[in-house]
Amino acid sequence: MSFSTFSGPVRSGTIREGTVAQGRNAGLVVLGQSYDSGDLTGAVVGSVDTLIINVPEGSQIVDITVDQVVAATAGTTTISVGNATGGAQLMAAVATTAGGRFRGTATAATQLAWQTSNTADTTVYVRVTVATATLTAGRFVLTVQYIQRSDSGTQNPASA
Repeated sequence: MSFSTFSGPVRSGTIREGTVAQGRNAGLVVLGQSYDSGDLTGAVVGSVDTLIINVPEGSQIVDITVDQVVAATAGTTTISVGNATGGAQLMAAVATTAGGRFRGTATAATQLAWQTSNTADTTVYVRVTVATATLTAGRFVLTVQYIQRSDSGTQNPASA
C-alpha cells in the first residue's frame, strides 16, 4: 500500500460550480488521525499528558472518539483531550475503565474549540488519569476526525 500527501484540502464531487439548486455537490473530505496508547499495564496512580497529533491550521474538528480496546483492571482510567497539557478544551474527561467507545459531552466551549486556530496547527494532547491502583491491563485508541479548511478557516471553496 502506498500513501499520497496533499498540502491542501481535498474536495470530492462531480459538480463543483454553481449553486446547490443547480446541482453543486462538491464537499470536503473528512480526515482523521489516531493515537494508540499501547499496553497501559504498570501505569501508576496519577495523570500523564501526551502530545498525540497536530491538526492542520484552519481545520474544523468534527468528532473525537476513545475506543478502550482493553478494559482497565485493578485501577480506573479517565481520559480527556485538550489543546494544551492538562487541558480538556476539546473533550471533557470521560471514565473509560469498562472498555467500549466513548465521546466526551459536547458543550459550547468544546465545540468552539473544535474551530481550530487560523494561524497555526493545533496541537492535541491526551490526559490519562489512573486512580485507585496501578493498572494490570488497559489500552485505548483515540481518533480525531476533522475537515481541513483553507488557512483563513473558511470552507474551501468559499464560493463556487
